[in-house]
Amino acid sequence: MKYRADISGLRALAVVPVVLYHADPRLVPGGYVGVDIFFVISGYLITSIIAREMALGRFSFLTFYDRRIRRIVPAYAAVTLATALVAVATLPPLMLEPFGRALEFASVFLANRHFLATAGYFAPGAEEQLLLHTWSLAVEEQFYLIWPLALIGLFHRRLARWRGLIIWTLLIASLYLASKNALLRPNNAFYNFTSRAWELLLGGVLALGLVPKVRGRLLLEAMGLAGLGLIGAALVLFDRTTVFPGLSALLPAGGALLLIWAGEEGRATLAGRLLGLAPLVAVGLISYSLYLWHWPILALYKFHAGHDPGLAAGVALVGAAVLVSVLSWRFVEMPFRRHGPAAPSAEWHSIKFGALTLSALAGIGLLLAQTGGMPQRAGADYLAAEAALKRTWPGTQDCLQGPGLAPAGTRCRFGDLAPDAPLIALWGDSFANHHAPALDAIARAGRRGLVQVTKAGCAPQASASSGGSLEAQDCERFRAAALAGFVADPNVKLVVIGGLWPSGPALAPAMAGLKDAVAQLRQAGKGVVLIGPPPDFVDGRGARCVLRKRFLGLDETPCFLPTQLAEANAAPVEAALTRIAGEVPGVELVLPRAAFCDDALCRPVVADGGLGFIDAGHLNAPGSLFLVPELKAGIERATRPTRPAAI
Repeated sequence: MKYRADISGLRALAVVPVVLYHADPRLVPGGYVGVDIFFVISGYLITSIIAREMALGRFSFLTFYDRRIRRIVPAYAAVTLATALVAVATLPPLMLEPFGRALEFASVFLANRHFLATAGYFAPGAEEQLLLHTWSLAVEEQFYLIWPLALIGLFHRRLARWRGLIIWTLLIASLYLASKNALLRPNNAFYNFTSRAWELLLGGVLALGLVPKVRGRLLLEAMGLAGLGLIGAALVLFDRTTVFPGLSALLPAGGALLLIWAGEEGRATLAGRLLGLAPLVAVGLISYSLYLWHWPILALYKFHAGHDPGLAAGVALVGAAVLVSVLSWRFVEMPFRRHGPAAPSAEWHSIKFGALTLSALAGIGLLLAQTGGMPQRAGADYLAAEAALKRTWPGTQDCLQGPGLAPAGTRCRFGDLAPDAPLIALWGDSFANHHAPALDAIARAGRRGLVQVTKAGCAPQASASSGGSLEAQDCERFRAAALAGFVADPNVKLVVIGGLWPSGPALAPAMAGLKDAVAQLRQAGKGVVLIGPPPDFVDGRGARCVLRKRFLGLDETPCFLPTQLAEANAAPVEAALTRIAGEVPGVELVLPRAAFCDDALCRPVVADGGLGFIDAGHLNAPGSLFLVPELKAGIERATRPTRPAAI
């Protein structure tokens, strides 16, 4: 099809916000919608090419996939190979193994399925996933595999009259699925092809002429300006809290559609002329390489620095990404582009070469994963630290409720399993769950049973209302059921409550709800122990920081938290918990933060120097057992004979 400068400019409008968003989300809060713009562009261009060649009776799968491989594989191979070399040199085995898995799946166009399968509450941070951005490439490649076959069927004379109805039905069904999943299963909505297909099809219906022809200068100008306005609104108004994708994605996707639509048949609008400006076109030309290169560059910096780049570092990193993308476009992308027809033998040759290249990359990924991240690269100190980090509570997967974890309503039993053993109940979120090893040991020693009722992301408190998001409603149901169960169960003698309570304005209502729950438990004659959160190793500090530094033989001090800062961060929650313990008779309080801190620094380690955390805030099993003396003392105080509080 004829080259359109405005589409190159639209590519720039897609990739620049993505790069800036990944550098610092505050720059463009909705910058992630650039991917949705890319999907519409890709759907339009690919469908235009296929439909035109089918109409002329000369469509060839061989030619189509020859062009796709030449367009996609060289730059992808260059980026992933370079990233793999840096990963082998600098990533600890614990992080290199999942990188290998990601490389393996990304190289067979299944990155979106891989990242969906590995997403979850305890998933590593984005900065550890150097190929995270390849999920969108996988979605496009899956479209390239399915769409030509679908169009061949839809172009059959018996289906021609139903073509528009079928495609619009598929588009609406995909949009419905995306909107539903955005509320109920956000990760599925984000990564799944079925939830993204409508954006590609949106470009397809325009390419196939399944939308009205537009005439009239004023209408065309309005469409172009409206397209820019919709995209601009999404970039400015959306952020990480926006329910996305789904109906909200209609803003950037619809904006892209309007811009492409207004510029069809060589029509020049004001919006089209703006997009056709030389600087935007130049960025659009390197947009594929820039999209590929920017994320590994930024992620590696964030991973090793432990924080987002500042202004100077951000400018330098983005500048480096642009520079390497220009070189990649000139010396990697362009030499492999095919201009004009080619013999079938040449097309077969490039397809085989592309398949071998992708197979080799997948093989490298498989090797890195199967060897456990090549642990022979690491020293004994690192390997000991990694082994400690992996010592987590076995019940987490089976007992902590949440997406990818245990199902709703799960109630686990530990400690003394005798039917008549008095029960300690552990209630809260993942910051309660990590105290289970210590409580299990205390329960066994005291011939008590332990009941664990925990849900990730649901700090414990009395149920307040059934409003809010679906996630909030789910938490309220969990809280109400757990609290009612403890109150009604005569075998539950003590409830141990832990959680990560919110900061800022949300703290007061959360603590009011917690106090209400504690009062109900005390009125029912239950002992109560409140556990404050451990140190929060903010700004990239903590256990995984120690692993990075230890692997590279660097000073670990930057991984520690100044005690004064830890005290200031914890003060609001600790003060609120102290007030509850003072105002409700018979409630005991344990504050574990001090156990990990001296006068100067808080460290994510236990007495023997081994790691006591799995990340910035969650304890591993050694970290939990390190707190046995404090928890045991609190439980003994709470179980002394007392009368129920008069509420």
